[in-house]
Amino acid sequence: MPFFKSPPPEPKEGWVAHLWHEQKSADPQLHDHACHMSLVSGAVAAELGLADPDVLKLQLAGHFHDIGKLDLPHDVLYAPRRLTEAEMEIIRRHSVLGSHRLKKVGETPILSFVEDVARHHHERYDGSGYPDGLVGEQTSLAARIAAACDVYSAMWERRSYKAPLSHDAVMGRLLDGDERMRPSMFDPNVLAALKDAQPRIRKLLPE
Repeated sequence: MPFFKSPPPEPKEGWVAHLWHEQKSADPQLHDHACHMSLVSGAVAAELGLADPDVLKLQLAGHFHDIGKLDLPHDVLYAPRRLTEAEMEIIRRHSVLGSHRLKKVGETPILSFVEDVARHHHERYDGSGYPDGLVGEQTSLAARIAAACDVYSAMWERRSYKAPLSHDAVMGRLLDGDERMRPSMFDPNVLAALKDAQPRIRKLLPE
């Protein structure tokens, strides 16, 4: 039995609709997270003053940033317990798997943009991320926005292994850190925009 699922055949057209419906039908929880993260990313991008087309591109990338998780074992992805280090290594594969999945779709500027976010949204500003260990602005602005917004959305959401956090609690952990996270892991300008975008985010994602 293969360790990772085999990706589906490459879609020849309508890749956005194809991936959207595939993700929604295969993993509704993943789809919901993608929608939340997309909304937060758009709010932060607007707060940073990005042009409307770039905000929309970031929202699109947000919908597919975790598409590689469709190729992971479901029992590991949603284990209701703390994962072993070996299992965490499996989870960390999703950014590379997502990159590969998107590259198989084709080569266009928008696909390259989405693929970059899928591959690099777990890079960290201080170099402690994966898969490439990029530091600071070696990671694109889009991926740096996605990195903070992905963590924000995940902490705000209810999961099988944790209760949801309030927006205040999430923002506090991002700005002050905790046992697993340091503010230095994120672009300081993105964190500032995330804080300033709170009124907009709370309208989009009411408690």
